[in-house]
Amino acid sequence: PRILGTTLENIPANIPYLAPPQDFKFSLEPNNKLKVGIVWTGGPLHRNNHRRSCKLSDFLKFVDVPGVSFYSLQKDLSVGDSLQDSSASRTLLKQHQIEDLSEHCVDFADTAAIISQLDLVIGVDTSVAHLAGALGKPVWILLSFVPDWRWMLDREDSPWYPTVRLFRQQKAGDWDGVCDRIKTALEHLISSRSQTQPGNANSDTPPQIKPPETPPPITGIGISWPLSITSGWGIYCLNLTLQLRQNPAWEVALLAPPSITSESMNPLHKSLLLPVIEKHKTFQELVAANSDKQISCNFPVLYALGNNLASSGVDNQITSACEIGVIFFEDTRITAEAVETAKKYSAIVAGSNWNADVLRSCGLTNVAMVHQGIDPTIFHPAPKSNLFGDRFVIFSGGKLEYRKGQDIVIAAFKQFRAKHPEALLLTAWHNFWPQYMLGMEQTGNVTGLPNINRDGSLGISQWLAANGLPIDSFIDIGLIPNHLAGQILREADCAVFTNRCEGGTNLVAMESMACGVPTILSANTGHLDLIYHNICYPLSNQERVKPTAPFSGVEGWGESEVAEVVEALEQIYNNREESKNRGLAAANFMLDWTWEKQVKRFLNVIVNLG
Repeated sequence: PRILGTTLENIPANIPYLAPPQDFKFSLEPNNKLKVGIVWTGGPLHRNNHRRSCKLSDFLKFVDVPGVSFYSLQKDLSVGDSLQDSSASRTLLKQHQIEDLSEHCVDFADTAAIISQLDLVIGVDTSVAHLAGALGKPVWILLSFVPDWRWMLDREDSPWYPTVRLFRQQKAGDWDGVCDRIKTALEHLISSRSQTQPGNANSDTPPQIKPPETPPPITGIGISWPLSITSGWGIYCLNLTLQLRQNPAWEVALLAPPSITSESMNPLHKSLLLPVIEKHKTFQELVAANSDKQISCNFPVLYALGNNLASSGVDNQITSACEIGVIFFEDTRITAEAVETAKKYSAIVAGSNWNADVLRSCGLTNVAMVHQGIDPTIFHPAPKSNLFGDRFVIFSGGKLEYRKGQDIVIAAFKQFRAKHPEALLLTAWHNFWPQYMLGMEQTGNVTGLPNINRDGSLGISQWLAANGLPIDSFIDIGLIPNHLAGQILREADCAVFTNRCEGGTNLVAMESMACGVPTILSANTGHLDLIYHNICYPLSNQERVKPTAPFSGVEGWGESEVAEVVEALEQIYNNREESKNRGLAAANFMLDWTWEKQVKRFLNVIVNLG
């Protein structure tokens, strides 16, 4: 100002002096609410960041104002540098239904395009606030007691940006008072807005007549891993296929041989699945006839990715101009070569925020996150059949392996049963890849590993007996089709998942919660996306995990304490009413995680690729 001779009277304020890019492909879902973007912290390298920034939890004072949709414009969700901080922020956003747009805010042009779709931005004194002001967008800025000089003192407006409103701390560190005033201002804005909305009794705006809708264009999509009713990947493919078959805008092609027979599938699904499976036979003939050639698809193709971003190799023969990786992984050791190869994908859709955060920390920017889902027609609260009488039934399911932590379940059950002999352990354990069991026998929780039978099944009963469990204290039901799992889960009084790591969000745990079964969850990795207040029993004490031969990268993994598992079991056992309420709250929460909703979210990722 001194050099340029700028005064309050001649500050240039020709707003807007920036415009968003016209080719931005991401669009917010339309609704009639006030759309508000939020930013609560600035860059950690700023010397005054500890004063100008607050916490996401401070904003919770006003994010419950009715009539407002909130969107996070925070590019870096972590308060510090750890993946745990980022996950905690994502948990709060999800819990309060604030849409996380961080993956779309790659640069200022992207952020500007998103801001242009909002009605208001609320944030601390950081670059996003300046960007909103330069775009001429209404922006409310939270200021510390001693703010940057540009905001001056004792005024609520700014000569730099006519659309800015300033909310100042009345005393140092008092963000509570600032957020209280923002809540009041928001409520007043909503009240004023509702009086001028079209359709209001005082409005002179005539109702709009919508033109008749035209049928949507049909888009194809290929799935390159096998459909089945037993494995996690297979169930994912099954439900993707079922949802796509019910959507007139999409046509699905199975590009890998299904691992399912007509006799084994849910009879209700046959009419939708059999035509797709029949079409696959024709495709398989094409592949066989051209085994030495690449087959190029003119529609998006989904590829299954795992540890170190490895694919099954099908992408070497079946290609597409729009290749989308779908990933669940546990090993956090990812090579630079794998990261470079993964950049070929138009998008990589991770199954948990933990997976997505690890990928982004490796430098990948083509990462989206969509959870798996549950089928509410199968997994929902319902009366028990009481086949087990007054036994206290504890369910544990999933692949039997070191990272799933069933050895911790066995050790905890032995201690719990010593006090409650009527306890019954109901297991649905299996493993098609026995090498991943290695490591459990070295934890001190169990002795040895189960034998592998000639038919490939595991000798669970003999193993449990060898570990000191009386033969009447457990029932092993082995591998079960997914469409029968709901009625089995509902027989349980609780379910226990002491996983050391979960790349996704643990499909069996999700299904247990959807059935209203009180569920104990280790608070690490993918499980963190399921852990909210009073919907489960989190195992918060998580110790470091030792690497094993199959998994050398175990950052973020957690070792649950046997004593804490026993404590959670006692809590459920001794307070049945509280545990029932917590289970029903979980079932209600999971209604937002249906396959129908999750597949729509997945398809939005593809549509937004353009």
